[in-house]
Amino acid sequence: MLVFLCNPGDVMAGPFVAELRRRHRLAAQIITPQELVYAPDMQHLLGEAETYSAVTLKTHGTLENASITGLVNRVDFLPDAHLANVNAADRTYIQQELLAIWSSWISALPCPVLNRPTAISIAGPVYHPAIWHHYAAAVGLPVAQVIYDADLPDPQTPAPVHSAIVCQGVCYSPTLPRELFAACCELAAYAGLDMVELLFGSGPGGTVFSHASPIPDLSQANANLIAQVAEIFRDCQT
Repeated sequence: MLVFLCNPGDVMAGPFVAELRRRHRLAAQIITPQELVYAPDMQHLLGEAETYSAVTLKTHGTLENASITGLVNRVDFLPDAHLANVNAADRTYIQQELLAIWSSWISALPCPVLNRPTAISIAGPVYHPAIWHHYAAAVGLPVAQVIYDADLPDPQTPAPVHSAIVCQGVCYSPTLPRELFAACCELAAYAGLDMVELLFGSGPGGTVFSHASPIPDLSQANANLIAQVAEIFRDCQT
């Protein structure tokens, strides 16, 4: 099973997954972080020679790590509504434990994973806008002249007018100038993201980098991007 791990409000994941099923015949399913966090049973064993995990979900039954042939990680937070009545100190501790266990579960999967978690974020590498701005300039993308000051509110980034999605070294955009595609791919690799959306605005001299998201807007996905994702996971299907 190819798992699309995404929040319930991720409305564009559904059509994307539907295309993977219909056009590319992949056994793809959407699973929400609520299903994980509220799972009635979970086993996660990390050994030197072998890793095993099994999660019992109310909607999909028991999901063992060997049954997952790929995972697309589109989760930016873990639900914690069930902790509303827990005191603040304990709630923070439990939130960190939830992040640790589910990040470990995703990271330990033996299958291909687009955007594995990091130590501080389940969504993969997450950076402050100032760092994205620095990285974009470092790879040669045009950037606006902005000043970040710890004592001042963050400056406004240029309003997005172009969107590009980079997936494992391939850039897709219907409007971004093609001469920026190579630098977009370099920025994704520099940031350590398998899939990322890069947003661009207008500056005095033309197109400039605005900001980035590790959870791309899949309404911008075209048939070629869907086909690339299908190809990444096709050989792993059982």
